[in-house]
Amino acid sequence: MIARVWQARTSGPETTEKYRQVFEAEVLANLCGIDGFHGAYLLARQERGSVHIRTLTLFESIDAIKRFAVDDHEREHVTSAARATLLDSDPAIRHFDVLTAFPQA
Repeated sequence: MIARVWQARTSGPETTEKYRQVFEAEVLANLCGIDGFHGAYLLARQERGSVHIRTLTLFESIDAIKRFAVDDHEREHVTSAARATLLDSDPAIRHFDVLTAFPQA
């Protein structure tokens, strides 16, 4: 299994909530249709006047990730609605091999 990690920032709790809504309505809806998708986490931490968010998505393989991020699986895949809620984001995606997971995904 592979964990796909992306990071961004919002201006505060209100825009973080808007991002969460977009994430659930658009991103998760798309991910759930991908064969090989195994789950997602949306994380947030308030820090110095902004909110740092991270998404961690779990996939069976790089091929499954490529089914989601068709253009370039190592670059962010952000909808225009999601982009509108962000201060900035890291365009680079980090992929990690999942060595242990509990409970099993």
